[in-house]
Amino acid sequence: MSSLNKEVDYLLVDGNNLAFRSFYGVKYLSNQQQLPVNAIYGFFNSLHTLQQTVRYQHLVVCFDCGRSQRRTQLLDTYKANRAETPEDFKLQLPYIKQLIPLMGGTCCEESGIEADDIIGSLCQRIQQEHRSAAIVSADKDLMQCVCATIDQMIPTPQGWARLASDDVKQKMGVRPEQIVDFLALMGDSADNYPGIPGVGPKTAMQWLSEYDNLETLYQNLATLRPERFREILAQSKDLLQKNKQLAALDCNPAYAETFWEKIHNVDANLTALSKALEDLGLKRLAQKFKPLRCEQTELF
Repeated sequence: MSSLNKEVDYLLVDGNNLAFRSFYGVKYLSNQQQLPVNAIYGFFNSLHTLQQTVRYQHLVVCFDCGRSQRRTQLLDTYKANRAETPEDFKLQLPYIKQLIPLMGGTCCEESGIEADDIIGSLCQRIQQEHRSAAIVSADKDLMQCVCATIDQMIPTPQGWARLASDDVKQKMGVRPEQIVDFLALMGDSADNYPGIPGVGPKTAMQWLSEYDNLETLYQNLATLRPERFREILAQSKDLLQKNKQLAALDCNPAYAETFWEKIHNVDANLTALSKALEDLGLKRLAQKFKPLRCEQTELF
């Protein structure tokens, strides 16, 4: 695994991913006003832990704002298998978004655009600026962004693990630049699109190890093994092309440009953050953010 304490310019947080993990990972909590606060607690406790784990200059938290219009046009059942968002979660999300700027972070969301696509767009801009980032998410789709200057932080039972390119290869069996083809072959049950029948991780890894990408695989279809997949793949070109479009991040320079100036013009107010957490009944968590020492604000 990559060094946890390596400093980066940007910490890019998949806000929905972290908020849902917090909601389901922390047992139900409510304050005196009967407002559920378990997701709020878990979210900011995780950010505090990350703050102690990796040094960064700019905190950016990206949220989904509806399903991707582009992907829904490609596949009308895209993410249609998702359960209804719990009301107790919906009640807490606005508080999370209101508190992030007090921690020195920027909230990024745009109607019809998914958080992953904003993160991918920001990663492209960060690379163009010759700067570095760490993506905070358990989402395997975002592994396609990992490169020499961009790592991914994933949660583990022991805390946070940091994945560089070699770590992605060790964990997934494919390189970051092969993730899109990997998902296209297998499909993604979380996003509700099917892969090639009978193709699982081992077969997809084997093919991509041997042929590197789908284009080369098709050029060698006549010698592909297991032999039974030759005809199946020959009839599945349209499916794989659609799957690649569903799996690939929609990296648009305009998405990054929308938020770029805002990201670089935000100041933390840890006193206000601590008071807001106290008002929510999270007094122990509030203590963690009290600006008792100057170095607590130097991260932003």
